[in-house]
Formats: sequence, C-alpha cells, structure tokens
Amino acid sequence: MTDRMHASALSEEELMSVAYDDDILSADQRTHLEQCTICQQQLAMYTTTNELLSSKLYRTLCPSAVNLNYYCLGVVSEEERMQIANHLLDCPSCADEVAEIRRTQASVELYPPGAWSPVAALRRIFATLVVQQAQPVTRAMTPGKGWPRQYRAETLDLSLHISRASNGEILLLGIITSADPNEPVDAFEGEKVGLYLASEDAINRVPTDGGEKAEDILSRFTTEVDDVGNIVLEDIQPGNYVMILHLPDREVIIEGLNIDQA
Repeated sequence: MTDRMHASALSEEELMSVAYDDDILSADQRTHLEQCTICQQQLAMYTTTNELLSSKLYRTLCPSAVNLNYYCLGVVSEEERMQIANHLLDCPSCADEVAEIRRTQASVELYPPGAWSPVAALRRIFATLVVQQAQPVTRAMTPGKGWPRQYRAETLDLSLHISRASNGEILLLGIITSADPNEPVDAFEGEKVGLYLASEDAINRVPTDGGEKAEDILSRFTTEVDDVGNIVLEDIQPGNYVMILHLPDREVIIEGLNIDQA
C-alpha cells in the first residue's frame, strides 16, 4: 500500500501549484494528498518557502501609497505617470488600491470653499520695499525709523505711514493703488488686512485663511480696505510686524514693519 501510494506521488509542479494557491489537482490527486505523508511534508516545505519569500518580497516593486495617491490626483510627472500606469496593468493589488483611492476621492470634496488649498498657497506674493525716505514730522505724525514706506507687489503699490491719534495711540495708515487700469482700487473694498506680531520665521506659519495659530502669533490687529483703497489700523503696540493683505486672488505679504515708541 505504501509503495503504491509513493509510486503515485505528486510531482513538484503539482505540489507547488497548491502552495502558490494555484491548485491544478484532480479529485484523485487531492485524495492522494490527504493520505500521503511524504507529499504532505513536501507541500509543507513549499508552503513555508513561499510564505517566507512573500513576506520579504511582497510589493517591494510597487509604488508607495503616497505616490499612488498623487497619481490619482494627477500631480506626478509624465514619466512617473506612465510608469505607474504600466505597473497597474500587471499588479492587481495596486490596481485595487488605486480603485479604492479614486472612490474615496470621488466621495470627498478635497478643497471645500474657504478651505486652505495648495493653489491658494502658491499665490502668496512678498512685497518689495521700493522707497524709504524721511519726511517732515508734524504734530499729528510721529514716525518711527524709516517711515513712511512704499511697497510694490506685482501691479499693486502700498504706501504705509505711522501716525498718532489725539489720545496718543499709534496708528498705521496705508493706501493701495494699482498700476493696472483694469484693476480699480474700489475692487478691494472690504478685503481683510491682518497685522501679525510674530517671531522671525513666523511668516512661514501664518495661516493663509486668516485663522488663528496662538503658538506662532502673539498678537494680531485686523481691518478692512475701504472704497478708496485706504487702510487704517488703530491702537498698534510697539513691535516687529508682518502685514498680510487677503485679496481675492492673492495674498500680499509685507515683512519687517518695525514700529517703536518714537
């Protein structure tokens, strides 16, 4: 009986098909496998080897989950897009993962209105100081060092002045003008202006949507642009500030506004 069973032992190819979950055995061969300890031992060896290789090599050539998400968002390079697309043709696991990512993206609004988005961050414009000269000081105006100041950001010009109210509080006054005849200053009416008292590198962490970050911003003053492009910020305390104009299609950033007691 034993010799007869051994004579009908399964081949290595047949045993490996079982170990690799690609069973090609007939009903008689499966019956033989259930009764033959020699074939069972060989099958156990192939199964163990396959599991070890799978644990070491499984998806080592697959794109990362991050790259698959970027691929679904369409923000990878043309070369990488073609590589991933070709990979998906041969890898069911990655193809299933991409299908799930796309289902998730279709059900979620990635950038709802008013939320931060990478596109908004790209429209941050740093204004350049183009004029800085002293002017006569009157009783109504006590400027600090280097005031008034003139800044330029693309087609916009912004003049900033320091003044004092009758009660002694410091005022920061500004007026926006545009070199673009198709961009009237009254188009900026009601747009938000924020003055941030922050650490030296806080400009990289000031929220683009005007939200609060208490750990980065020590104090903030806000106002709105009026119908002729004027900006008035009242009761300003001495310190080093960053101003941000939150305009509809861009954010204009003015750094290094040092306001002192003088």
